[in-house]
Amino acid sequence: MYKIKTIELLNTAYLPKQLPKDMAYRKSIAFVGRSNVGKSSLMNVLFNRKMAKVSSTPGKTRSINFYLINEKDYFIDLPGYGYARRSQEEIKKWNTLMNAFFSESEGLEMLFVLIDSRHSLIKADDIFFQWILEYHVPIAIVLTKTDKISSQKLDLSIQQTKALSQPYGDFNIFPVSCTKRKGLNELFKFIGDVLV
Repeated sequence: MYKIKTIELLNTAYLPKQLPKDMAYRKSIAFVGRSNVGKSSLMNVLFNRKMAKVSSTPGKTRSINFYLINEKDYFIDLPGYGYARRSQEEIKKWNTLMNAFFSESEGLEMLFVLIDSRHSLIKADDIFFQWILEYHVPIAIVLTKTDKISSQKLDLSIQQTKALSQPYGDFNIFPVSCTKRKGLNELFKFIGDVLV
């Protein structure tokens, strides 16, 4: 089981030139998803402390945040996608920053794409998957907020997510609840296998 002993917010990048130089060779995993999907909550539960800022305002994260774990690995918090209220200028900045990140992140071992279990994949996710495939990044899907639906609806959500994501790849899917702390052991074990 992967254990987090030390954690430090080492870098915050709003512009491509602010991306850390050691990103290319340091092992890392990254988290991304639609705005308000519960990404910060998941990262805080994995960290077992409040590091990532949780906001009630969707689309709050504008930067890429690099957390140094155990003085060797990066856990990377990427800004959310698909938030309708962003201006064209903000969307352009997001595209520029994310393109620079994925172009330079040779050390990225896995990208965790978070999907709200209540809604499965929607158009914004579809667009993101089409875009990210250009970078040949390993992907796993995390279904969040599973405590808000019944076990029957969760089974259906998993099946739908598998079916809808199939054109893009055969991804591992991890249903989790941060509130009930369900599914986290399986996710942590997978993270450990990825970063070993």
